[in-house]
Amino acid sequence: MLAEKENLQGQASLAAIIVAAGYSFRMKRFKPLLSLGGSTVLEQAVHSFLKSGIRDIRVVVGHRANELYPVLDKLGVQTIVNPNFSEGMFSSVTAGVKSLSPDIKGFFLLPVDNPIVSRGTLAKLQNTFFTTELGIIYPSHQGMRGHPPLISSRYVNKVMTWNEPGGMRALLDQNEHDAIDVKVDDPGILLDMDTPEDYQQMLKYCGHTQVPTEEECYAIIKNANTPVKVFNHCQQVAQLSRAMGSYLIRSGCQMNLELIRAAALLHDLAKGEPHHAQVGAKMLVNYPEVAQIVAEHTDICLNPADQSLTEKEIVYLADKLVKDDQIISLQARFSGLLDRYKNDQEVFRKIRLRLSNAERIQARIEQIIRMPLHDIWKVDLGGQG
Repeated sequence: MLAEKENLQGQASLAAIIVAAGYSFRMKRFKPLLSLGGSTVLEQAVHSFLKSGIRDIRVVVGHRANELYPVLDKLGVQTIVNPNFSEGMFSSVTAGVKSLSPDIKGFFLLPVDNPIVSRGTLAKLQNTFFTTELGIIYPSHQGMRGHPPLISSRYVNKVMTWNEPGGMRALLDQNEHDAIDVKVDDPGILLDMDTPEDYQQMLKYCGHTQVPTEEECYAIIKNANTPVKVFNHCQQVAQLSRAMGSYLIRSGCQMNLELIRAAALLHDLAKGEPHHAQVGAKMLVNYPEVAQIVAEHTDICLNPADQSLTEKEIVYLADKLVKDDQIISLQARFSGLLDRYKNDQEVFRKIRLRLSNAERIQARIEQIIRMPLHDIWKVDLGGQG
């Protein structure tokens, strides 16, 4: 009981400063409000501390602060407005540190784009902080320092008067003699969100698959100015994809029908652009699994030794079975193309490979569901292929 009481008292003397005031230039989206693990990045960062018993949490805002106020009010944390956020991150660190009350013994410092920190990591940092005379406690994973450092309040005045280049990093580097690394088994301390690629890695790490709703898909298509003819094609591909997926599920396969629907609706999002599959995938950075399917819907990479089926193969095949908004056979879809480009060996080879891949996928599906695909679209969708 005594140890538990001391632990609570220790937590009460610590604060967490989350910096969420920047422009998110490299991400090209407002990082604090990006979705992550069923909530937002900002909420994830706050919950990391709440789960560890830290109650004094201060979030420094600046750019697009009005959009963060409702989230922060719901979380019940302190909001620190940095009017000088355009001067860079250190101005936000200074604003947060300046707000600390005299009874605070130390503070965690966390950029909002490093939101995934485990409870165990924060506990180890706290335990070290209260059992060492050193003033800067870093979490370290596989020999690399991450976020958040836990910093003694004796650095408050140094932060407030620091005017050297390099900001907070330079200040901490100058005081390396007062620092200690705490080894943690927590890859999350190294994950940040500077770029869309970083964000995808974080989503993967969290095990969170984001799939847009049907309404969100339509909004994405509208914002991309996708032509009506292409949209009609996508709708038919989505219907056929879901039908094939449903039959596969009944036959014992694991399929995510919502992922299939979303990827099929969005597969030609950037149709008309050079390399439209890759362009469309880049437009779907918030939905990495959907983006991956979109990226390969034109030319799929199949492993001849792997007979498994995923949502990617379903959308690829459905796209090849739909011309404009009509379902037709693979032979009908490709015969004209093969004849047209028979004298262009490079194009002919690509078309033939697409057909071969589609035939292999179709044969595998028909083997699993024990019926020809023709029956699916004839009975379920009214096709005439």
